[in-house]
Amino acid sequence: MTDTVVVAMIVAVPPTLTALAGAILGIINRQKIHEVHGEINSRMEELLALAKKSSHAEGVIEGKQLAGRSNDVESRAQMM
Repeated sequence: MTDTVVVAMIVAVPPTLTALAGAILGIINRQKIHEVHGEINSRMEELLALAKKSSHAEGVIEGKQLAGRSNDVESRAQMM
């Protein structure tokens, strides 16, 4: 090999290996990001389902309280 070829190899190989390593790490990180994104989505759906159930339960309790008050008013009106 001539000196020119050796210099070209010395200059070209390290950046090429660095770029290749960066590409491999990018692919690995992309997969991890998708895993975390999926985990967050499933937990968000769970949180929204619990919030919906909680809101519904609060509405049921409030409705029962209002119905009880209404019955009290009706019974008092009948007594008069």
